[in-house]
Formats: sequence, C-alpha cells, structure tokens
Amino acid sequence: MPPTSDSEPRTCASVSPRLLVVGCGNPFAGDDSVGLEIVHRLQVCGGFDCECRELSDDNLGLLEFFASADLILFLDAVQTGAPAGTLHLVPLPSPDIVPRALGTVSSHGWGLDEAIRMARALGRRLPRLMLLGIELENVTPGAPRTPPVNAALETVVKHFQQLHGSLLDNNSPLWSGNHSFAPGSAGLGFANATPRVGCTSK
Repeated sequence: MPPTSDSEPRTCASVSPRLLVVGCGNPFAGDDSVGLEIVHRLQVCGGFDCECRELSDDNLGLLEFFASADLILFLDAVQTGAPAGTLHLVPLPSPDIVPRALGTVSSHGWGLDEAIRMARALGRRLPRLMLLGIELENVTPGAPRTPPVNAALETVVKHFQQLHGSLLDNNSPLWSGNHSFAPGSAGLGFANATPRVGCTSK
C-alpha cells in the first residue's frame, strides 16, 4: 500500500477522532517498517474510532498533528538493547527512549523536541503524546521484518482496541511512566485481551 502525505489522512472512522495514530519508519529497511505496517493493518481492520497517518520524511507535519487530536500515539521501531520484539509504552517526550523517526532528522535538524518547543513558542495546545516502540533486530535496506518484530506487530494489532481504551483513560497506569513488555508477555493485558477477528499480521 503506498504511503500517504501528511495532508491526506488515513481514517479508521468516519468521525473526528480523539486519538491520532502515527506510523513512523522506513518501509524499505527491515524492522524499521513496523510502525508503518501497524498503521496499514489498523486501516484495514477499521472500527477503532481513531485516525491513522504516516509521518513524512522531514517531520514537518508534527505541528499539524499536534492540532488535530487530544492525544497522539506514535508507532516506531526503537533500539534499547532489549530482546527484539519487546514492546515499550513511553509517554513523550522521554529522555530514556528516543523513537528512530522522531529523533534527529537529516539536514533539517527537526524532530519531536523541536516541534514541541515550536508549538509552545506559538502558544499552541499540546496533546498528550505516547510512544509504542517495538524493539528492532535488523534494519538492513531491502531486508524483510524479522519474526520477533512480526510477532509484536500481530500482538499490537490484535489487541489495539484494549490499548486504545487504556490511552483514553487519564488514570491509566500507562501515563505513569515507561512500561516495557517482553515478547510473549501478558503485561498490561495484551495477551489476555480478546483479539479483533481478522486483524492478523501477514
């Protein structure tokens, strides 16, 4: 499925969402494509009452994203040294885990921190920001995603409805700090949630 620009929203529902889901990464670099692929699968599944978009290469669409939702979930590959396929849920901005696509950005020097500072300088409202990071294993150009990352992708898509509900709850423990879940763990109910029928990885 071809990527869309920032000006062309990929909607998961027909109404204006409170939650914006932003897929990040490089579709041609192995595990770095996982955030984009999750967005594609959510688009196919539908029914989540959210809006799905892809982050452009230059990150200049971040200010637009900030104005379009009450909270934003960024989906991106991360590298922390944890086992491949580990899921990290991290309120942003965070000094501990930096999303690959939201850190330093080519010659523009524009990333999440710069976008937040600009929004504050302009007096704009900032939504709540959360990262769902998937620990990568291989980002070789042209390589396929590795099995641990594909398994994590499937877990996220199957149980996204439960995650969605937790994100919308201001009292959810998700907002209290960083949470990491080893591959196959039942942490936060991912493994115990009822999966959405037909929402599987390929």
